[in-house]
Amino acid sequence: MNWLVIVILLASAYGGFHWYTTERHEHVAPGVIAPNEPAQQSVDAPQTFQAKGYTFEVRARYEITARVLRKEIYRIDGGASLAPVDLGLGWGRMSDTAIVDQLEFSQMGRFLYWKPRDWMRFPLSPQETLTHAAQVHSIPADDKVESRLRKLRPGQLVTLTGYLVDVRGPNGFRWSTSLRRDDTGDGACEIMWIEQVTVS
Repeated sequence: MNWLVIVILLASAYGGFHWYTTERHEHVAPGVIAPNEPAQQSVDAPQTFQAKGYTFEVRARYEITARVLRKEIYRIDGGASLAPVDLGLGWGRMSDTAIVDQLEFSQMGRFLYWKPRDWMRFPLSPQETLTHAAQVHSIPADDKVESRLRKLRPGQLVTLTGYLVDVRGPNGFRWSTSLRRDDTGDGACEIMWIEQVTVS
């Protein structure tokens, strides 16, 4: 057996292991598994802190329990060192397998996209779908949190605890969080400093 075959076999084995541990969809029975709205509490006065070479302004205390709809790991884009993982999350009826299985999800350009497989039969209005799903730019507070974020799989029920933050950095870098669940387009994603990740 030559070295090329060995390398291919090892790469295939690693790829299979990586898919099984971090990308494989969790089987979830039909039913709402995350019934509650995200909990958001405004701060009384602006609070700032320094980390990772950036300045963070805390906008709100934030905790969300939701179903992972999709996960994207970034390695080479401009924000990869800051927010290496984006999570597409759903709650309410958007955490129900009976609904989720009728949708196709994708993540591109730091946005979460969804599309019903059959618009005529899809039971939710665009407004309900929009207000019960979010793209979260996930900034891990430490290496342990980052490892847990990277290992999340679609279908899992996760609770994230931390803060919604605006980010300021070198050369005029500015990245501002959404504080609403009903906005769309540029600026509609949550930027979250995550201190705790719990998988139920």
